[in-house]
Amino acid sequence: MAAIVGYSGSCTVGASSVGTAKAWSVDITGETVDTTNFASNGWKESVATLKSWSGSITVNFDGGADSGEAAIIAGLTSGSSVALVLQTGATGSGTAEKFSGSANVTSMPITNDVNGIIEVSFSFEGTGALTLAAIA
Repeated sequence: MAAIVGYSGSCTVGASSVGTAKAWSVDITGETVDTTNFASNGWKESVATLKSWSGSITVNFDGGADSGEAAIIAGLTSGSSVALVLQTGATGSGTAEKFSGSANVTSMPITNDVNGIIEVSFSFEGTGALTLAAIA
């Protein structure tokens, strides 16, 4: 299988593209509960319980002039969830090319470096299911 280049990816919030985005990440986790008992014969046993997802979107900050960036900022400041769609650069080759769901924006650290550009890395936590799909 060939490597998938990242520059074909994208990020949208609602109907607005986050044109200033330069990176995104999503972390999908599943919790377990220990069910080990005397009959486990010395082997730990567990059962899968809740799943969750979280991540971040890094942008070249433009003060919210980009409509997608503005939607993320509005979600954080108003306390309302945002509809995220995160797409890889792949198309039609697998089932995990597009990730979509509703998320709460949890932080907005801004880095202003005299020798660079201003960046923001928005953090989010999913609320409800994350849908994985192929990009048609």
